[in-house]
Amino acid sequence: MKRSTDPTGEHTYQAPMIYVILFYSFISAWTIASVLFLGLKYGQSGKADLMQLLMIAFILGMTWYFSLGIFYRIRIEEDGNIELTSFRRTIRTHPQKVNLVQGPLFPIGFVRFRLEREKAYLFCMAKSEALGKVLSLIRARNPNIKFKSL
Repeated sequence: MKRSTDPTGEHTYQAPMIYVILFYSFISAWTIASVLFLGLKYGQSGKADLMQLLMIAFILGMTWYFSLGIFYRIRIEEDGNIELTSFRRTIRTHPQKVNLVQGPLFPIGFVRFRLEREKAYLFCMAKSEALGKVLSLIRARNPNIKFKSL
């Protein structure tokens, strides 16, 4: 039985979990190495500048905040809405509110969506058929959208 090519159905792309796990493993290793390095540096000297430590803690916190906001799933619902899901939040929007979709420079990377008030990043495998289908549905619902590097 052939699958329907009806653009009104629900379609989902989810990034390969191994890619997402590797990304967060890298961020975790970077965080641990940074904390260990700083602990050794300040542990030997006995002096710790509180402002430097607060600045480093702020940078690490912001890194994790934004990293957990990278979306790993995009779903086009039957009514045409787009749902982007990350570990930190879920965004629901309509293709008419997306101005630009920019693909990754490499086969593995991030797709950037320019929304009305923010930019959203999606983990992606650029050659994925499921991602291509979702992006073509977005393009069909908003012919004025700009696509770069896709």
